[in-house]
Amino acid sequence: MAFVGMLLVGGTLAAWLFRLQVLSHSAAQRTAMRTWLRRVEVAPARGNIYSRNFRLLATCEPTYSVWADPQTLREAARREKTLRGLSPNALAHRLTTTLLTALDAPGVTASRVQRLLTCTTRNRGGAPVLVRFVWIARQLDGSAVRRLQATLRRPSRQLSPEWRVLKTGIGVCTELRRVYPYGRLAAAALGFVDWDNRGRYGVERSWDTTLRGRAGTVEQEVDASGQPIPQGYAAVVPSVPGDSLVLTLDEQIQQAADAVLDAAMAQYRPRAATAVVLEPHSGDILAIASKPDFDPNAYWRFPVQRFNNLALSFVYEPGSTLKPLIAAALLESGTVSDQTTTRCDGIWKTDGFVVRCWVVQRGIAAHGIETLADALCNSCNIAMARFALRLPYAQLYKTLTAFGLGRKMDAGMGYEERGWLDPPPVEAITTPAWQHRQACIAFGQGLMVTPLQLAVAYAALANNGLVVRPRIVRGIRDAQTGRVRWLKPQVIGAAVSPLTARKVREMLVNVVERGTGKRAHLSGVTVAGKTGTATKVVNGRYDPTKVVVSFFGFLPADRPRWVIGIVLDEPAYGKWGGEVAAPLFAALGRRILWRVQPPRPLSLSQHLTAPLFSSTATVE
Repeated sequence: MAFVGMLLVGGTLAAWLFRLQVLSHSAAQRTAMRTWLRRVEVAPARGNIYSRNFRLLATCEPTYSVWADPQTLREAARREKTLRGLSPNALAHRLTTTLLTALDAPGVTASRVQRLLTCTTRNRGGAPVLVRFVWIARQLDGSAVRRLQATLRRPSRQLSPEWRVLKTGIGVCTELRRVYPYGRLAAAALGFVDWDNRGRYGVERSWDTTLRGRAGTVEQEVDASGQPIPQGYAAVVPSVPGDSLVLTLDEQIQQAADAVLDAAMAQYRPRAATAVVLEPHSGDILAIASKPDFDPNAYWRFPVQRFNNLALSFVYEPGSTLKPLIAAALLESGTVSDQTTTRCDGIWKTDGFVVRCWVVQRGIAAHGIETLADALCNSCNIAMARFALRLPYAQLYKTLTAFGLGRKMDAGMGYEERGWLDPPPVEAITTPAWQHRQACIAFGQGLMVTPLQLAVAYAALANNGLVVRPRIVRGIRDAQTGRVRWLKPQVIGAAVSPLTARKVREMLVNVVERGTGKRAHLSGVTVAGKTGTATKVVNGRYDPTKVVVSFFGFLPADRPRWVIGIVLDEPAYGKWGGEVAAPLFAALGRRILWRVQPPRPLSLSQHLTAPLFSSTATVE
């Protein structure tokens, strides 16, 4: 019997050892690693962002972050006579009070630190699991942690019980913080980086994988007091820095665009404003500005609405700035020629709808007999509607989408709207409702676009009908070799023929020389462009007191180098594109020209304080 008993005990013990050492080996190993292994992630150096002239727009600088190991702190407290009997909350309170005497970080509150030091999580079985790592404060300046570092370096025998405990489970490490040397400049285009090195909005988000690199890790085995074991397990996986980007932005043109919009916000008090400057042959975005803006160095202080890039996200009815695209579609189809005429009597009544020209609202005479060039010059709604109804809607839709309307531009700057343009019906129908819809589209109502889409369309007119995809990234600089891989421009397709594009350019020169765009005129250079004034829909009806005013054009008209778009949403003062947006176009165009060939030697500061507005002339 004794032998049988010993056999049973021995068998039970062997079975238990087999279960513990073999069957439960993986689980036991994970538990041990969670308890005795400290793991810290090392963030990689994020790639820089440069302008096209290699000016630094975004970089990283070293900062200091404070971390804690709550489990080690509790273990160390059990060895201190004055602390071992305290409850977890009381211990956290004592340690927090002591820690904050040496940490100069105004944003770090005692309640938050105490909550972090008592932080636990639960495993699958529902049991509490000790947390081994929490951030106390992140990305502080050296002065904020100087006293803390000095205290932690002192010998333990010279420290109070609280500090002896803190020394075992509190540390200071170096982290990189994203810095934008130009502050608000191109903030909506660049976006920003959050506390965890993740790109938010703009280029930082769209190109996050390229910029971020790969994080590294440091793993170290620690003893019960939280100190590294000299011969214990240790592993280091180095981080891989991210690649850098060379943008298409020209920082001086961007500064000029920001300055012009700042002046517009002060003078006209719109809800919002945006400006775009494109290079038509390459699609390079030389400047893209949104107001009101924000400072990416302190993004958390601003409302989230300011983070969107309005050139990509603001959708609106373009009004008369769409008329050149309608004219291009008509000329390209052969439906209307240079000599074709129609008539404007101020009001055009049909069996199904009524179209009013803007002259009625201004109380001036109707335009009378007009060619297509006259209709653009006078910005005549009735003439454009009558011309457009001669073209099947499917053909008009095809040309407008070829210009880029109704689809995303994929410019690489984060969130982007596609706009809205009704596709043609399945069967060719000519009901009064569809005719009315087509007539409204002819003068820029009944569809939605973004400022960038319209700038791309005007760039196609400037580029002999070729549509080039807009881009914000010009090249990628390899972090390892330093070499730059330059990206090639991408031609999407041809919207119209070179002949049609040339004819429309000539018409747009006429708009500026003697039409509604006279305030966009620049001395010494020929400008082509079009004004736009679009009434906004409020509660299902057009509200004449709320408008979007705009001007789109390019210069020099004979050999276009810059496409400029200006859009103001609901200006408080001024309600016509010719009197509000056209002078802003001229102001920005003047600054760009001064940058290329100044009339006299100019420093950068003088360039940025050049006169903003011209003092002439008539408006639409």
